[in-house]
Amino acid sequence: MKKITLLFALSFLIISSSRAQTITCSNFCVLSITIDTVGVNTLKVTVFNGDTLNINYPVVVVTNAAGDTVGNKDTAFFFFAQLAGDTVIHSIPTTLDSLGTAFTGTVYYRDGISHSTCSFAYPMNCTVGIKEVVAENNSLTTYPNPASNNVIVNLSNLNNQKVTINIFNNYGQLVKTITTYANLTSIDIKDLSNGIYFITADVGNKRLNTKLVVSH
Repeated sequence: MKKITLLFALSFLIISSSRAQTITCSNFCVLSITIDTVGVNTLKVTVFNGDTLNINYPVVVVTNAAGDTVGNKDTAFFFFAQLAGDTVIHSIPTTLDSLGTAFTGTVYYRDGISHSTCSFAYPMNCTVGIKEVVAENNSLTTYPNPASNNVIVNLSNLNNQKVTINIFNNYGQLVKTITTYANLTSIDIKDLSNGIYFITADVGNKRLNTKLVVSH
């Protein structure tokens, strides 16, 4: 694994023009990092946004204690926004096959529009109030993905709770809302244009999210 170069580190931490919002890093907390080795290996990075600002197209990058980039080497975003006050599990690709019992490293968290960036030594102690996040034995998956006519939203361990499913386009605009009590919900997407969409599932004050590709 290649280490983050000085040039990359500097460019990643640039704060853009005066129009850009600047996030207050002390208002954020990385609650946990776990690894999912089912299918494509991913890191699950749980971040609380205690700021008053929404984070646009959040980019999460993880390095290990040696400075090697082990999560999201391509610095991609996988969710359109993390709202103020929300706790979100960010799923990012990883080069790791296991995480070990005492992983240490650094989490970089960047607003994808303003490029305002925070870095957090992990593990960290949180001093901000944190909303509850869906436990890791819950999950939100979609299939098929890419999808053309209908997509199945699968929510495990819902236990007959009311859930609101929202679909947002790549510009953050809400295009569909569905309320259900079912673990499996079929959604008609024939009216959606080709592209990338983001699905959120809200159960009380808990939230899950995932990405959907529509291709007719």
